[in-house]
Amino acid sequence: MKKFFIAIVILQMFFLASCTKGWLDINDNPNNPNTSVPTVDLRLPSILAQFVDGYESAGTRGALVSQQLVSANNSANNWNLTQWNITSAAGNWPYQSWYVYCGVNIPDLLKAAEKVGANHYYGAGKIIWAWGFTNLADMYGMVPFDEAFVGGNMTPKYNQGDYIYEKALQELEVGIQYLQKQQGESAPSLSKGDYLYQGDVQKWIKLAYGLKARLLNHLSKTDKYNPSAILESIEKAPLLASESAIYQYQDELVSTNASTNSLQYANNNTNRLSQLYINYILNKYTGAPSGGGNVEDPRALLLIPNIISKGVQNRTVGVDLSTLSANGFPSSEPKYAALRAVAETATVSGSTGTWYTTKGAKGLLLTNSEMYFIRAEVYFKQNNKVQALQAYKDGIKAHCELLGVNSSNFLGSTSVVQDANLLTLSQIMIQKYIALSYSPEMFNDVRRMNFCTDKAGNYDESQGIYKGFIRPSFAYNVSFPNQTMWPRRFNVPTYGIQYNLDQVLKSDPDAQSVTYMAKPVFWDK
Repeated sequence: MKKFFIAIVILQMFFLASCTKGWLDINDNPNNPNTSVPTVDLRLPSILAQFVDGYESAGTRGALVSQQLVSANNSANNWNLTQWNITSAAGNWPYQSWYVYCGVNIPDLLKAAEKVGANHYYGAGKIIWAWGFTNLADMYGMVPFDEAFVGGNMTPKYNQGDYIYEKALQELEVGIQYLQKQQGESAPSLSKGDYLYQGDVQKWIKLAYGLKARLLNHLSKTDKYNPSAILESIEKAPLLASESAIYQYQDELVSTNASTNSLQYANNNTNRLSQLYINYILNKYTGAPSGGGNVEDPRALLLIPNIISKGVQNRTVGVDLSTLSANGFPSSEPKYAALRAVAETATVSGSTGTWYTTKGAKGLLLTNSEMYFIRAEVYFKQNNKVQALQAYKDGIKAHCELLGVNSSNFLGSTSVVQDANLLTLSQIMIQKYIALSYSPEMFNDVRRMNFCTDKAGNYDESQGIYKGFIRPSFAYNVSFPNQTMWPRRFNVPTYGIQYNLDQVLKSDPDAQSVTYMAKPVFWDK
């Protein structure tokens, strides 16, 4: 763990040295790696790659806690998350990815961008900065922000999420302003280093507004909730599939066209789908729309793997968390198909895999589908059922388009709500749960909507939003001893516990409590 802090100190020392006029400035060797030589177009690709790594890994962890995924390895961190034993080690990587590999490099990107007038790179850097910190604030509730990358400070103070949100919303505005500026004459084109939007400045601006809409919608339980501001941001956010923030993993070996493993491929070796997730896709939950003209969701074939046995394919069974024992089940259990595509052998059943877990899958970071579902939620809360229904359908259609399937028959069937007066918030949010598969946003939503509980926190299908979302039969009772306690955050990562405990406890003395993971983050109270 000490290497983590040494790496940061070294990077900060380079950063400080690059700001000092003197012999260091005239002796930079462009053949030696340091923080001052690389141009902005060389910096941005690695920052994007590391951000996506941490962000999508946060999504896998959220999906395990939020019952899309179930671990089949009862000795690993993923199993801990399945049973809500949210240990420091289980949530480390998104934090480490940001502080060691991604965020620490953004100040140097901004400095290099200012030097040559690369305003578009500066704007993109500000957007990633705001996005990365708010993602961690959502996960952990508090993280180092003001003192995160201050040279020589190995014990930075922690800032609470509401403060980070305030600063991040300001940073998004700065990012938009810089993206709207002209580039300097010597500045490289954004397209040279932009693997997300290939240099399309307008799409970066839309991303910033999409992030703003997302963050403002997180405030739905607070006195700062502003529906008009959310809808205004959505109008400027990604509303087309082509405007969505979708990361295509780059080729590992160009000569052989071997795609680098996607994050969800890498993260889901032994994980399996829950029965809850499958039931949502197949429209089998309390209050699901139904009638004489039901049509199966066309996404089912892509999201639910088939088991291949003796050349015959059958849809996998989902893991039922109400009956699963604390011992779990082996990854070789034949009735649960692997999430990765696997060829059948004489001793192992095959699997067709899922859209999200193919080797070269795309990372859906912020999509037009999500924007439509946010719009549907806001309209529904305003009692504007007609527009809520349209946005709900638009969200389904947009996600189908992103996955490459035709939704016409499905959208016109009784499997989708057709009468605005019959639409419920539960139906909107369950469809959004599907569209946000393996996304950190899905865990944010289930917390905001209080899982499937009444106001007292008791499981209640009549009042709850996520029908069938129960406490696992083997929930970790040390951290969640009462039936009204549900996961509300990830534990403080190991680095803070082992090396910066004083600052952690100054920010929140409750962090040493075994029930800390049941304490809501600022927007969840």
